[in-house]
Amino acid sequence: MSYPLNWKSLGTIEEFNRLVERSKEKPALVFKHRPSSPESTQAMETLVRDWSISPENLDLYLIDVMKDKEVAEAVTDMAGVMNEYPQVLLFADGVTMYDESREMISVKKIKLALKIINRTFKWMETRV
Repeated sequence: MSYPLNWKSLGTIEEFNRLVERSKEKPALVFKHRPSSPESTQAMETLVRDWSISPENLDLYLIDVMKDKEVAEAVTDMAGVMNEYPQVLLFADGVTMYDESREMISVKKIKLALKIINRTFKWMETRV
């Protein structure tokens, strides 16, 4: 099944901090995008074409790395990864659970990361 990608713009560090906090309830995917880059545009087109994740399972955020450079750098600093684009970062439980860059970005890998996150959380709940 296909779903639309309803990206929310991520333009401030405060918005990013709220996203991280909300990820404790629902995972969030951040896509760092540079619209003038063919590689970034191709990654976006691939995500749009292959997207099959329900919005009930994942919040989507978009950072324009040229317009919001400070936010893009803050995200990668907090995540502890290199600042690249295009890049996806998946946050859950207030931390970075998965990241991928450039041609390695795929919906299949994002779905797998979400599956692992959901299974881990269910396992942790049974251990309490």
